[in-house]
Amino acid sequence: MAGTSPILPLAPLFAPYCGGVGREQQLIRALEILAAGRLTGVRRLSDGGGHAYELSWSGEPAPLQTLNCQLRFPHLPEEMSYRFPLACHQVVLWLVESGGDGLPDSFWPWLLQGRPMETT
Repeated sequence: MAGTSPILPLAPLFAPYCGGVGREQQLIRALEILAAGRLTGVRRLSDGGGHAYELSWSGEPAPLQTLNCQLRFPHLPEEMSYRFPLACHQVVLWLVESGGDGLPDSFWPWLLQGRPMETT
């Protein structure tokens, strides 16, 4: 079908991991970001400042596939970068939770304190 987004066929695969059909618009937006391979944003700090960051990933866009992720802070030394493998559905869930506007609050404790993710 002409004009059909290549993202739409992925939505049913990710829906069970990301809130089901009730979050379809957020899921489609998250899958568009997933296809782009990166997300930029600013981590807000309690003092009102923040750190710009870029999260990028590579790998197959399937829920249970592992993505190779890198989080870097462009204005900080390279040593402040993080590299980690992560299930693709978890990246998409974070993108759904954030509405595509940066990373959600649930990402940072996982990264900084090693808190386990809740299973869906």
